[in-house]
Amino acid sequence: MATIIKGVTLNCPIATEKPVARQNIDTIIEFFSLYLQDKEKFYSLWCDEEPEVVTPFTSNDIAVCTIAVHKGWDAIKKFWDPIFDDFTGTFNWFIDEFIPGEDSNTIVTRSNSQIDVQAGGSWGNKHIKYNGRYVQIFRFRDGKVSSFEEYYDTALLNSQYG
Repeated sequence: MATIIKGVTLNCPIATEKPVARQNIDTIIEFFSLYLQDKEKFYSLWCDEEPEVVTPFTSNDIAVCTIAVHKGWDAIKKFWDPIFDDFTGTFNWFIDEFIPGEDSNTIVTRSNSQIDVQAGGSWGNKHIKYNGRYVQIFRFRDGKVSSFEEYYDTALLNSQYG
């Protein structure tokens, strides 16, 4: 049975007895709940020093995803700002599984999304509508996101975006 927390649909139980892992899972839920909603609060979830976004398997077809590692605040904002600033519409998240690592500061999620947005200028002023499937690896430092790594079907995104 699905549970909705802060607008994020959980299609799985939160099954961990580790307090640090549970705190980090709560941060992941907040991370997804703030998507396209509150950029400053979203940024407050990240660690102060050298946060990073890793986007393997990127291609030039995706507007701002042209490098695989976005490290440091300038790179983080260059990655996220166009998403927050240029997308209007809905980006609904569904978490299908939380997989805490042996180290409670690493959590893997399997998730999916329903996206229906109008993308602005940096994305070519296009309407983007698709259902995505993802595997994400979150790493934490002192209760804050230090790294977000995401695997998804870029061919699907490009077929809908291009």
